[in-house]
Amino acid sequence: MSFDVKIEVFEGPFDLLLQLILRKELDICDVPLADITESYIAHIRSADRLDLESATEFLLIAATLLLIKAKALIKPEDGESLDEEAQTASSELAEKLINYTKFRNAADWLEAQYAEHGLSFSSMRELESTYSHLYPDPFEGISPERLASALMDLLCENLSAVVDTSYIAPIRVSIAEHINKIRKILRAKPVTNFTEITRDLGSKIEVIAAFLALLELFKNGEVSLRQPKIFGEIEISARDTDKFENAGMEKTSSE
Repeated sequence: MSFDVKIEVFEGPFDLLLQLILRKELDICDVPLADITESYIAHIRSADRLDLESATEFLLIAATLLLIKAKALIKPEDGESLDEEAQTASSELAEKLINYTKFRNAADWLEAQYAEHGLSFSSMRELESTYSHLYPDPFEGISPERLASALMDLLCENLSAVVDTSYIAPIRVSIAEHINKIRKILRAKPVTNFTEITRDLGSKIEVIAAFLALLELFKNGEVSLRQPKIFGEIEISARDTDKFENAGMEKTSSE
């Protein structure tokens, strides 16, 4: 059952509590049955619907525990012994509970098999030798060459379709062009920022190319970079305005 017990000496499934007591791994006198009953009443009140099977199992286990505890608390007087029927009652009830658990587990397994296979279930045993000659040979009359050909046909059927991407033109971005664009911007405005030089760019790959171009200019000593805050704006300053002017003139003459 799904009801869990949480007491000072034990925490776990309720039916496991009975097993521990029967194996004398837990003293029944240390188990507060009244607290467990109150917890179960609160459990069924909070549930959406009453599970009669679970409630019946709880009553059976609780009755077994109550009988075992009553037996442990009764002390016979000198020269007297407990009634033999009372002594065996708890063990008989516990045996019934164990058998009930076995049948319940078997029913759960059958229900799972029915949900998966329906009314049919494949046999795990091989064909008996008496009837083995009646089973047809699936490879009778098939040559190795035909078998290999059938295997190749099967593999070819499962090949995934390849998408033709030859007609898609690759995106071409020139870092050299972005270097010249940044130089042109710095000739007109020696101090700017990264947002300004990427304002008119329409794709992420162009922004990346502009950033790489900026790093190349910094590497060549043409610009100074400053970022006052982490992840903040990147400020760009031209280090040598004459160099930018010369670079612009060289580009104009080459054109």
